[in-house]
Amino acid sequence: MPPWVASVPRLTILRKTGAIDRIPLALRCCNVTRSSSANLRARSASTHVSPTAINLRPNIPPRNKDLYDALSALSRAADTYVNISRLQLALRGLAAQDAVTRVAVLGMNSQSSAQQLARLLLADPLGAEEQWEKELVKAGNGNEGAVLLKYGTDLDEHTPTPLYKVLPVPSRTLQSHNLEILVSTINVNVAKPVPQVSVESPTESLLVPKLQAPSARALPVPYPVHKTLVLGEGLDSAIAFGRFSADGLEEVDDTVKLAVDLPVPSDETHSETHSRSAPINIEVGTKALDSFRESIQNSIIYERGWFKSGLPTISNWLLQDVQTSDAIKPTMKTLIVSLTDDVEAKILKEDTARLQELASIPTDQDVIVSIIGHLETWAERSHAELRDQLDEAFTSKNWHKLAWWKLLWRVDDVTMISSEILERRWLVSAEKSSIYLAGRMNQAGFPDEMQATDATDIPEVTTEDTAPTAENPRTDLSTNVRKSTPWSEHIARARTELINDTVPPLQALAQRLILQTFSTTSISSAASALLYLSVSSFSVFEASAVAALGLTYSLRRMQKLWEGAREAWQGTVREEGRRTLKGTEESIRFIIKNGGSKTVGEKDDVVQRREAREAVRGVREALERMSAEKTFSFIKRKGSPAKKKKKKKKKKKKKKKKKKKKRMFL
Repeated sequence: MPPWVASVPRLTILRKTGAIDRIPLALRCCNVTRSSSANLRARSASTHVSPTAINLRPNIPPRNKDLYDALSALSRAADTYVNISRLQLALRGLAAQDAVTRVAVLGMNSQSSAQQLARLLLADPLGAEEQWEKELVKAGNGNEGAVLLKYGTDLDEHTPTPLYKVLPVPSRTLQSHNLEILVSTINVNVAKPVPQVSVESPTESLLVPKLQAPSARALPVPYPVHKTLVLGEGLDSAIAFGRFSADGLEEVDDTVKLAVDLPVPSDETHSETHSRSAPINIEVGTKALDSFRESIQNSIIYERGWFKSGLPTISNWLLQDVQTSDAIKPTMKTLIVSLTDDVEAKILKEDTARLQELASIPTDQDVIVSIIGHLETWAERSHAELRDQLDEAFTSKNWHKLAWWKLLWRVDDVTMISSEILERRWLVSAEKSSIYLAGRMNQAGFPDEMQATDATDIPEVTTEDTAPTAENPRTDLSTNVRKSTPWSEHIARARTELINDTVPPLQALAQRLILQTFSTTSISSAASALLYLSVSSFSVFEASAVAALGLTYSLRRMQKLWEGAREAWQGTVREEGRRTLKGTEESIRFIIKNGGSKTVGEKDDVVQRREAREAVRGVREALERMSAEKTFSFIKRKGSPAKKKKKKKKKKKKKKKKKKKKRMFL
């Protein structure tokens, strides 16, 4: 409460109760005046907007239209960086003729102390205790819901809301300065957040209090304000607030103030209005107010107690920058400047993170050297694996099961054993390592595949003699579609082709040799029996020699052909493995040489940050133009200092001439 209130005569007309015209919220405008039979006064529109209200473009004053459009552009370009609640508060303030200034009084320990402080700041010491003071005290007894103090006299004047209780207060301070005071609580005893988790900054927590609806399922609703007064009790609350605001209150000047309820000092406290904290004592202020209300003779006691409580500093801070001294209210200008600074700080933070990310990315030359080193290591290990694994596979028991003399009862196992060797022993580790190498190349930005252009495939020059016709069409054309395969799948594809191309012929050869062996043996045995039966001079031993000769010939032929086929298959498998590794290595080198790593392109967030930065620049330019127009109009109305000096000189000359004329006359 300002100290001059004791010497100001009371306006009883403001204490008269009367019905106030009630109109729907959507039709209220801050530049519309309503008259009643009791008195005639102008009322500003409520700053609370229903979430279901239709977003119609309001009638914006011409002087605020440029800045309003700039803020609207900022909301579209920087929607991820700007606090939407505070931006909407600024837009509603620019759309009104006389914008309402919101002030929050937040209690750290309890809401009752904050309500007592709000009562002391708004109470009229020249009158008795009013009904709104009693209602404000009752609101804090067992009910921690927020209370909104607005100028008015009728309790049924305002539309009820579940977020807060609207309490009309017939205070001259609220009326003359168009103020609204929200009384609520804030929790500053929070743990340190994880650095990677994006949380709300202390500035946003203080300037955008969260109101909780009675329903447990409802989410907290933000209620932005222009200024915030935080009330603590004792030194512990001051320390807790210091920890809470250690990371983000450097940019706010006079928008957030801390008041600490401390014991009464021996001398009167003289805290500066611009300081961020002030010691007060609510009990001493309450006693001073009650003593003055008891008798006007206690004015000296009231004055001493009032100044001793430290409340004059809070009263001066409450009314600071509320009156319009420029094109817009200083509180509104501070809000807009804070919004732009906050957006620019967030953009700068993301730019810094992006630069650190780019700095951590190695250069192309370093990437190429690293990839080539990994490639050479992979190729060396793959060739060693191919040699060792195939040597071990071709000396194993499974492969010896396909020996020529075991082929008679193992002929059906040829496909199974040979396929097992290829699937389990043929470049298995090399294939796995190639996947890791492909991941490194993909991380470096190299493409997965790139078809090499053969320089020898030069298209033929078509002449009249060689041109294809209906009688002589071209027959060297193919309609087969070749699917491009990433280099990391070359080994798997080569293994599949090797199984499909080499294993079935080996199986067919084994079956054919078995059939030929049995056929030759059967024919020789039949010939031996015929000789024995038809020629009486042949003995059994002599006739059996023919059968033995046929059996020996067939087995020797099967041994020679089968062992040769096995050795040829072994050589094919080894050679195909070397060719596959060499082809894969050449493909990788070709990709590294001609593919190049992907350049770090401009992401969408970079474009968004640029647009947001331009929108911030537009808001600041609009604010500067508004201030310049105000200064120009003021100079035009009052006159420039040079013109004022000329006028003064002319007046002095005229006075001197008049004095000379009087002397001459005398």
